[in-house]
Amino acid sequence: MGFLSIDIGTILFTLLNLLLLFLGLKHFLFKPVNGILEKRQEEVDRKLQEAETAKSEAEAEREAYTQKLADAKEESAEMLRKATRRAQERSDEIVAAAKAEAAAVMQQNEQELERERRRAATALRGEVSGLAVAVAEKVVGREINQADHERLIDEFIDSVGDVQ
Repeated sequence: MGFLSIDIGTILFTLLNLLLLFLGLKHFLFKPVNGILEKRQEEVDRKLQEAETAKSEAEAEREAYTQKLADAKEESAEMLRKATRRAQERSDEIVAAAKAEAAAVMQQNEQELERERRRAATALRGEVSGLAVAVAEKVVGREINQADHERLIDEFIDSVGDVQ
């Protein structure tokens, strides 16, 4: 036979070798590699699922934190409003008490002033009556009895009261 001849035995032997090589590679190489790839894919899927779960939990926690923060801000604002209201009420009470105390002091001062005025008027009345008696005795040149003395004092006080 020649250089280019087709030998059926060689072709069958080559095909059989190729088939055995394919089956050996499939059994010893492709199955373990596919198993490793499947395990890695499962691990990647699991990690992606865990990441998705963690993301969902983080989002839920963020929403809860945001809600708590909003609640805390509202509570803080309410506490501030209450404190401001209490401070205003206390301020009003203090001002009212100060006004009442000032009014009481003013009334007490007015009463004291009135007492002093009466005391001064009484003292003045005594001095004036003594002077009036002395002047009247000198003018009249005689001693004045009690009835004349009281009449002159009343007339003098009435005239002094009209001047004021």
